[in-house]
Amino acid sequence: MGIEIIDYIKASGGKIIDTLGGSSSIQSDYNNNDSEDDSNERVGLAIALYIVVFSVLFLTLIFSKKIIKIVRHTEVMIIERFGRYHRTLNPGIHILAPFIDSPRVIHWRYVDLPIGAKKTQVMIQNTDRIDMREHVITFGRQHVITKDTVQINIDALMYIQVTDPMAAVYSVQNLPDSVELLAQTTLRNIIATLTLDDTFSSREFINSQLKDRTMKDAERWGVTIKRVEVMSIRPPKDIKQAMEMQIQRDREKRSAILHAEGEKESMIVKSKGLAAKVVLSSESDKTVSIQNAKGFAESRRLKSQADAEVIRLIRKGIDNSNVSTTGYLVSSNYLDKLSQIPTPETQLYLLPETSFNFATSISKSIKND
Repeated sequence: MGIEIIDYIKASGGKIIDTLGGSSSIQSDYNNNDSEDDSNERVGLAIALYIVVFSVLFLTLIFSKKIIKIVRHTEVMIIERFGRYHRTLNPGIHILAPFIDSPRVIHWRYVDLPIGAKKTQVMIQNTDRIDMREHVITFGRQHVITKDTVQINIDALMYIQVTDPMAAVYSVQNLPDSVELLAQTTLRNIIATLTLDDTFSSREFINSQLKDRTMKDAERWGVTIKRVEVMSIRPPKDIKQAMEMQIQRDREKRSAILHAEGEKESMIVKSKGLAAKVVLSSESDKTVSIQNAKGFAESRRLKSQADAEVIRLIRKGIDNSNVSTTGYLVSSNYLDKLSQIPTPETQLYLLPETSFNFATSISKSIKND
């Protein structure tokens, strides 16, 4: 509006000046006002240009964020065109068609049990990217019943990996939640076929059965189950106390058995030692007896030789007399024995007088022979 006023003044300026009888100073004021209007017009144009450039840059940034997609390593992105599946973006930079292509936003709900926590937490994740790395799904504590109707609490882990992103998004509504519920149901069915003792001693069997039974459904959802692990099995308190008492009794029983076996081994070793000692003693006594017998036999042999030599000499000495050799030897031995009777340790008994003629009678009988 200011420009229109100035143009009007310029058009009618001469008439106004002539009518009022103006001077040249008024004309110079008009010229100054005209230059100021030109500078203001340039400033307005510059501001408008800045606004347009900023708007273009802002819109370009917004559209570039919508159109240009950078997919990181180990991730993929599902792209839909007009609400239908179009393609899967692998790691790298990609340009989408504006207004018709858009990434599929995935809403995943899962239960998480942080390390050291006692309660599980429900986590909700909204993302347009699918992580292709291996994931760990932590089950909450499950109340299951064994074959012998004992209620126990069991915790488990499942390691899964997405292998088919399209199936993971379109084949199941909530992948983590579905895999968790499937594993929990399968675990209850497996535990129901085992007794309490079998449950504690068959962890490897439970892990393998749980993996095999859930593998088919998991593959249909575009997931591969890598491994399943049972973390802990907790029986009720009364059964736990009974089991601890049973374990204590078993330990005491094993200790008593080991002690008895130790004593048995000790007695066997001692018996073997005594037997060896007896054998060695018998061998020693046998050797001593043999040596004594040999010595006695040798002494008897030598004595016999000496007696024979004595008899030979006696016979030679009394050969020319009427004395019998046998009678001589008997009388000689009799007198020797008779001389040994009176000792301090023995008692002497006097026999009738006829007994002293015993040697004479023997000698005569031998001589007569």
